[in-house]
Amino acid sequence: MRILIVGVGAVGGYFGAELVAAGRDVNFLARGQRVAQLRTHGLTLMRPQGATTTRVRALTAAELTDPYDLVLLAVKADALVPALDDIAQAVAEHTRILPLLNGIRHIETIRERFGGRAALGGVGLVATQLDARGRILMLAPGAHITYGELDGNRTPMLDRIAAELSAAEIDHAISSTIEQDMWEKWFFMAAGATTTVLLGGPVGRIVAEDDGRAAITATIAEIAAVFERSGHPIRAEAMSRVTNMLTMSGSPFTTSLYRDFVDGRGTEVETILGDLLTTADRLELQTPLLRAATVRLRVHATTLASATISVHRGLPEDHHP
Repeated sequence: MRILIVGVGAVGGYFGAELVAAGRDVNFLARGQRVAQLRTHGLTLMRPQGATTTRVRALTAAELTDPYDLVLLAVKADALVPALDDIAQAVAEHTRILPLLNGIRHIETIRERFGGRAALGGVGLVATQLDARGRILMLAPGAHITYGELDGNRTPMLDRIAAELSAAEIDHAISSTIEQDMWEKWFFMAAGATTTVLLGGPVGRIVAEDDGRAAITATIAEIAAVFERSGHPIRAEAMSRVTNMLTMSGSPFTTSLYRDFVDGRGTEVETILGDLLTTADRLELQTPLLRAATVRLRVHATTLASATISVHRGLPEDHHP
């Protein structure tokens, strides 16, 4: 199976490196300095037990000439449309696209561009972060991919993907309810992001404070109500799993959105929280915690944009005439 990894960041880079290390036929699509970085240094995974570097084949969009069997799409939401433009030459009638993005609206975007059959459903869970040198840092052990046909059918392509992931010893599962799985990951990300952004720290630090656990459970309930009213109620097992993860004493857990926020990077606020807030408003649901977290992150985004404009004009943020 010919596989193209699109989005060689903390998620796509991790799974792609594992596939290459297992001898699978994998190329990586990248842009700008990332292409040169990959060609020169390869992909380095920084695990607690040590670092491993894998040599990889990195391509630009102009170098894509032949179709692939599988495109593993792991870009941020704001890079989705440019990424779909880039992979046009790599997508044929038989090509399937497995997106590991947050939220849900990317499925319709892929379908509009490449047809209803092109998109699979996918959920990737891995605690990784890209450092300034382009290395992938493992923040916690364990990585998992859940995937499936959006209509719930079992197809030969799913079994082919399973064989590739098994060869790389990547933990994975084929799901007949992948669309619901995606909604429940969105629930997890939204509840986790709202909790950590508003309350200002990892789970363990929050629950150690008086009323910390109560504040988290109130957030979970508020977010869950939006999903229920929108026709995607959270299943009991998922609710229990998310509640346990977000209220565990001593837990260092934070979401990628929170880490981007505190590190001064752009966040996926609109994909993870903004879309959900729009849904809540349409359903006339009161969501003060969700709204507050969304506004906080929008202020952050505006601040970053203003700083970028100042730098381009040659003015530091604290410039005084």
